[in-house]
Amino acid sequence: MSLETIAWPSWPQYGQEEKEAVARVISSNQLFAAEEVAAFENEYAQYIGAKYACGLGNATQGLHLALAAVGVGAGDEVVVPAYSWISSASCTLMQNAVPVFCDLEGESLGLDPIALEAAITEQTKAIVVTHMFGYPAKIREIVEVARRHQIALVEDASHVHGATVDGQCLGTFGDISVFSLHQRKSLSVGDGGILCTDDAEIFETVRRLRSFGHHELSYNYRMTEFAAALGRAGLRKLDAHNEVRISNAKLLRDLLSDNDVLRVRDVRMGERGVYYAALLDVMVDFPDVDQRLLTLQQAGLPIRKTWSLLHKHPHFNPVLPPARGLPWENPTYQGSHKHVPYAEQVMPAAEYYCPDRILEFYVHPPAGEAEIKAAVSYLESAFRS
Repeated sequence: MSLETIAWPSWPQYGQEEKEAVARVISSNQLFAAEEVAAFENEYAQYIGAKYACGLGNATQGLHLALAAVGVGAGDEVVVPAYSWISSASCTLMQNAVPVFCDLEGESLGLDPIALEAAITEQTKAIVVTHMFGYPAKIREIVEVARRHQIALVEDASHVHGATVDGQCLGTFGDISVFSLHQRKSLSVGDGGILCTDDAEIFETVRRLRSFGHHELSYNYRMTEFAAALGRAGLRKLDAHNEVRISNAKLLRDLLSDNDVLRVRDVRMGERGVYYAALLDVMVDFPDVDQRLLTLQQAGLPIRKTWSLLHKHPHFNPVLPPARGLPWENPTYQGSHKHVPYAEQVMPAAEYYCPDRILEFYVHPPAGEAEIKAAVSYLESAFRS
């Protein structure tokens, strides 16, 4: 199968507003965290409806500080998703705590609330839930579990800038939320992160921990003025960009509705997804998926297989113990995961979907109707039973 190349527009694209924002920082002669960071924090908190926001160097730092702020440490467990980016689980190791992997549910690919309930023990100190690729997890059910057990809930909201459930922004359901501002994200500053909370004590702890200001071990996790200025410019465009993503995902879904192999995932009633990527289910066992994807990529389509599962990642299955030690072998840890190899754990739903039955298709602007229609003809030629 040979396909002509599509000139798919790149994301992100920076224009005059971003140039003026960067020039404003340079003219200020203040490149370190100052007025731009404070303004962006206030504007982002207002945008999602949170009381406080704290700009950071990236979202991994935010997840680390979120766990530190709620007191996660040696001897504690944190329930984390088996399917997410590595930071959603490695943040637990950063606090010398034990990650407990939880299976996903098939509608959103977020934490399964039933599996979550079963994963909680007396050692559980926090829960990390990731909203995958702009699709809301079953956040109300997850909040109910966390509240009933009085466990801190951290929303990894890296993919869901502007997504809502019943009109409420994701990132305002848990105790803390963390958004990524990485180069590829829907709100892109090159690299950066922002942590949000309604809890004044958590906010003050995070604010001090990010900049050598706490009596506990603190860090240099500050956001630059450049990142904040770009964030402010991008935030003003975010709603319009999200509408393009939503429109592109809907058109892709409609045009592939008769395809027997591919199905474009939708959100549930009352949810507004923002489609950092439109997720395509491969509905049947299909031969040569990797080769077909390679051909589509070579033709210019922004499509790829989804991530591998975290409980099989080398970070959690080291061949040799790292110099810092292993938290599940720490004498302070008395939980049930002390001698259980992560790679041998079974996550039935996650292992069904990942990585072979989920494809990521990126629908960022300025791609629009013409690109989506062209992409569908290519997808149809590659995936037709």
